[in-house]
Amino acid sequence: MPTERFYRLPEAKKQIIREAAIKEFARVPFDKASINQIIQNADISRGSFYTYFEDKQDVVRYIFEDHAAQLKDYCESELNRNGGDFFTMLDWLFEFTIRQLTESKEMIEVVKHVFSYQENTSAFGIEFGCKPPMGGIKPEESPVQWLLKKIRLEDFAVQSEQKLDTVMQLGMVSLLLAIRAYYQDPDDLEAIRIRYRDAMEVLKYGVLKK
Repeated sequence: MPTERFYRLPEAKKQIIREAAIKEFARVPFDKASINQIIQNADISRGSFYTYFEDKQDVVRYIFEDHAAQLKDYCESELNRNGGDFFTMLDWLFEFTIRQLTESKEMIEVVKHVFSYQENTSAFGIEFGCKPPMGGIKPEESPVQWLLKKIRLEDFAVQSEQKLDTVMQLGMVSLLLAIRAYYQDPDDLEAIRIRYRDAMEVLKYGVLKK
């Protein structure tokens, strides 16, 4: 993650550096991305770059975790608005994320390049599975544990924490798979949306007759 010196920069300067990095990571595959190009885009010195970040993996971690922190705040606002409805929040988050990506084609390319990088994404310290990093959550608290404190638990037929944890994870995995599918093929959005909503219906109502 960035150093304290980076976080003390004015917000406008941090945004310039972030956008410069996104531009470069969108331009070429991750292994070909150039720190020299990032510092040129951001109009900073190489020395300054290394007082802010360890390497380009560190910059990627910052980009994704900064984005995750914003999403966490948006999710909390949506849960407050809808009274803690988990599935409504997931539907909202899917559409919100798609809208953001549609408006920022560069981020689609960044994610494609990160996912296709020859090393596993864990090399970045980022998990793209059922427990993505979410800013504002205590280190010892997973996103699922955070959600369990925010959602309306009486909506669920299952009440044990273990089963609720499983439901939360399945919902989040379905969402992440749908978003990942959109990263890979933005032109297939309507089919992706239908598959995602079908998955949510199965998770909510099951497949066996009562």
